[in-house]
Amino acid sequence: MALEVELKAHVAEPLLLQQRIEALAGISLARCELKEDTYLSLEGEDALFRIRAEQTGRSFESMEGSLVFTYKNKAIKDGIEVNEEVEFTSTSDQGGAALQFFLSLGYVTYITKTKKGFLYTYTASKDLPQLTIELVEIATLGWFIEMEFVLEDHSRVNLAKKTLLDLLTQLGIKHSKIEREYYMHLLKKKKPEA
Repeated sequence: MALEVELKAHVAEPLLLQQRIEALAGISLARCELKEDTYLSLEGEDALFRIRAEQTGRSFESMEGSLVFTYKNKAIKDGIEVNEEVEFTSTSDQGGAALQFFLSLGYVTYITKTKKGFLYTYTASKDLPQLTIELVEIATLGWFIEMEFVLEDHSRVNLAKKTLLDLLTQLGIKHSKIEREYYMHLLKKKKPEA
């Protein structure tokens, strides 16, 4: 099973960071993205999985999408996540039916999240797979950079962690800006109780 090794950090100046990202030698062209997540749980418990309506394209006006179902076995240490992920996709027109299906099984909406921004791929190391870099605004939380490797070779986790931290430094972001909590928990804290 593949492992995700990722970090996210707060961004104070997104336009400046976008320029720095796009100045990296070999960085891909930016793709626009919009991701709308619904995290589901059993009543009173932490989120178990999410349904994501995901759209990408060369511009925000020309995006195409799909529906992505994801369960993660999560671990986070020093702000770097190492997650086992189980995922499958469906056509984007199945979002309403999928949500109703899970609600009818007794799951409840834990939290929703909207992420909008720019997606890049980058070869950060010849010994690692392509790195995904996202510069995104999370509704109510602000701007973040997210960087993620998906590893088939679990022996490369430490190299991936070091590479993420080195690139963060190269982009001019202090390690103190790394967010050590999951978005869903940050959002849950901000959500007023009904």
